[in-house]
Amino acid sequence: MAKRPTKRGVDDPTGPIRDAIVGGSFFPNERLIEEDLVRRFKANRGAIRLALARLEQEGLVVREPNRGARVRLVAEKEAVEIMEARAMLESLVARHAAIKLTQQDLRNLHAILRELKRLIAEGDMVGYSEANMRLHTAIVDIADHATAARLLLGLRAQTVVFQYRHTLQPGRVAILMHEHEELVRALASRDPGAAEKAMRSHLDNTAAALKARLQRSSR
Repeated sequence: MAKRPTKRGVDDPTGPIRDAIVGGSFFPNERLIEEDLVRRFKANRGAIRLALARLEQEGLVVREPNRGARVRLVAEKEAVEIMEARAMLESLVARHAAIKLTQQDLRNLHAILRELKRLIAEGDMVGYSEANMRLHTAIVDIADHATAARLLLGLRAQTVVFQYRHTLQPGRVAILMHEHEELVRALASRDPGAAEKAMRSHLDNTAAALKARLQRSSR
């Protein structure tokens, strides 16, 4: 008899745990204690263990014998590589999003921009990281490009943004805000080439700034 596929419904905690890691609720190298996860995500121990195994495959979690699981710490070299790969994929996504953008999509993007401005003014870099993730995720959703979305999910590039948020100096945050506004403007123009260029410039600049900051800190 063929083995029935595992049911992954509302009781599957993989997504909520993933979102908590990517959003910064858990810190790099922080231990993920099963009892705490059971209480927090209201799932049984078996479901938690299966979720951690899936997240290990995605590169978000490390499981060690007799020590349990922890959030994976992204090495500096890998962080830069992830951002460079993300620039290529999200440029493609932006091209498709410009073609498929609706007025409601545009209103949603502007709402996220307003939230980013507020978080910058409050100096809330954790909140900024989460809102930044929502902006880029919204553009991926608009593009409706399943292959690019799947590859981006595997990269989990937003973990890098959170882990290295301390590299975001006030001047750099202002530049990022301007780049986000330019990106949304390019999408609103419905010009695929302009949207692709704006996204590539934004993420290339982010990768370069991260690389420069890490080089300075290693001296």
